[in-house]
Amino acid sequence: MHFAFLGTAGAIPSPARDTTSLVFVAPEGAILVDCGGSPVARLRRAGVDPLALTHVVITHIHPDHAYGVPALLQNLILLGRQRPLAVRRRPEHLEPLRQVLSVFHLWERPGMFPLDLAGIALEEAAQAFVLGPLIVSTTPNDHGPMPNFAIRVDATSGGGRGVVYSSDTGPCDRVVTLARGADTLIHEATFPHRDRGRFGVHSTGREAGEVAARAGVRRLILAHIEG
Repeated sequence: MHFAFLGTAGAIPSPARDTTSLVFVAPEGAILVDCGGSPVARLRRAGVDPLALTHVVITHIHPDHAYGVPALLQNLILLGRQRPLAVRRRPEHLEPLRQVLSVFHLWERPGMFPLDLAGIALEEAAQAFVLGPLIVSTTPNDHGPMPNFAIRVDATSGGGRGVVYSSDTGPCDRVVTLARGADTLIHEATFPHRDRGRFGVHSTGREAGEVAARAGVRRLILAHIEG
C-alpha cells in the first residue's frame, strides 16, 4: 500500500502546506481522502493521475475538508473522465453536498460522468468499500457538533498492517479502537497543548501521542497542524 499527503495544514493553508488530505494508491486506482484547495494540482505533484481516482472520501463538511470537491469534479470533466466516481460521506451530508454542487452546475449535469454519493454506515469499524487489495472501514469520532468519522485502510497483500486517519477529532476511544493492530496512525494535532480546548473539539500533539500509545501503533504521524 502506498499513500501520500496532499496537505498537512489545519483550516488555514500556508504557502508551503495545503489543508490536510491524503491519497491511497493501489494498482486498481486511487482513493482521495478529504478534498482541499487544488486537488488535481496536488495529485499531480504527488505523481498520481487524477483520472485514476475511483473514490473520494469526505470525512466531514467543514470547508477545509470539502471545499475542493467542485473544483475536482470540474477538472475531471475537462480531463475527459467518463467512468463513474464514488464519493463516500456521512448520511447527513448528502443534502449540503448536493446544494454546493448545484451552485456550480455539477449536480445531475447532462453528459457528466456518473457520480455515486452513497453514505457510509455509522457503526464502529463498518466496512465502507474495497478497492483491489485495499479494504476501507470507518468509525464515527468526536468533532463536537459536526458529524465526522475516522477511516482505516488495510492492505490484504504485501504485509501491510493498516493505516488509520483520525480526521478532525478530540481524543476519542473510538479512534483508539479503530487503530488497534494498525501500523500507522495519522492523527490531527491542530493546536499546542497550551491551547487545548480553546478552539472547538480538536487534539494536541500530546493527546495524539496518548491515543497512539493506547492503540499500540508502530508509527504516529501528526497532521492538521495550524501555523
